[in-house]
Amino acid sequence: MMHHFVFTSAATILLLLYLFARTGFAIELCSPVVSHLVKNTLDNGRLFSSCSVNKSRRRVRVSSLFDVLDFPERDFLVFCRSPECTKPIQTLLHAMPTRCLVTYCGSARNISEEISMLADKCAVATRAADKTDEEYLYKYFLD
Repeated sequence: MMHHFVFTSAATILLLLYLFARTGFAIELCSPVVSHLVKNTLDNGRLFSSCSVNKSRRRVRVSSLFDVLDFPERDFLVFCRSPECTKPIQTLLHAMPTRCLVTYCGSARNISEEISMLADKCAVATRAADKTDEEYLYKYFLD
């Protein structure tokens, strides 16, 4: 009797895990239209290069939005403070479905999640720099 209970419990747990995995983890590919629009936005090197300027005020060559993640900290902050650069990020955040994958650079990726992480990283960098700017202002000019 005990073996039957253990077997039944194990089978029930496996069934629940299977069902959860199918509904909780199974993310399908985005439609071709969504994928095309997302890729065009991500790979708009002309846009991102035009708004990406390094500390010596020279344009940085960018072929994909994700290239900015490799920028030095200061250049990344310049990028994040530029409305021309961050507008496509915000557009993608608000327009892209969150529960589908886009085949990008050879693999199916949750671009929505990656864009969200990039936006969060920009927000953290900008807040930290703004706080430092504010502290500097108070320390040297308002005391």
